[in-house]
Amino acid sequence: MSLRVFSANELKMHPSAQPDAFEVFRRDVYPLIDAHVLVAEREAVFLRELLLKKESTLRSSTPAHLTTSSVVLDPQSEAFLMLLHNKIGEWVYPGGHADGSWELLHSSLRECFEETSLPSLEVIPPWFVKDEALGIHCPHFFQKYLIRSNASEPAHVHFDAVYVFRASSRRAQHDPLESSGLRWFSKEELREHSKRQDGSVVSGVDALTARVCLRAMQSALGPGGAQGRLC
Repeated sequence: MSLRVFSANELKMHPSAQPDAFEVFRRDVYPLIDAHVLVAEREAVFLRELLLKKESTLRSSTPAHLTTSSVVLDPQSEAFLMLLHNKIGEWVYPGGHADGSWELLHSSLRECFEETSLPSLEVIPPWFVKDEALGIHCPHFFQKYLIRSNASEPAHVHFDAVYVFRASSRRAQHDPLESSGLRWFSKEELREHSKRQDGSVVSGVDALTARVCLRAMQSALGPGGAQGRLC
């Protein structure tokens, strides 16, 4: 089995492998992010600072903290797995809080397995990172989300580390505690949703969510979609 393929059982058996994960991230992963992901970002300076603070993966970190997400492709890399989120009533890709962990890839895999019940996932690193062993740990980009204040927490910002996975099959199940449905959206469907510029939500799909998925796929497969399947 490829080193890029992870199973749900493996993750349960090895819940955490890096006690010094923050130092590993700062030494090995951060330079990749700094060189390839942040250059063109308007909020690059603030995000760089956030990535070098150990507390940034904690929910209590304000005014911003890191979260993790996964854009999941089907075996043919033609469709995206989306979940109908219970609280917001929209189709979203899997994700959640890192809860203090600097193993961001591990956090993204864990959330994805929990929310989709997929048996295994292939990690597709950014196509422009040449060192594959490190590349699988490098997020494709960070997506900023403004979180409104509520009864339990003040307004804050999520910088979401987006990873890309490829499923070995379409046999997935949603967690009813998190979502009320699950569906594979074609590239063509999301392209249509991505064209909206007015911030509207149509058929439960936010245009920004569609654009994030398409951007992640392009980052994973490259300009010509040439990345090979390993599952």
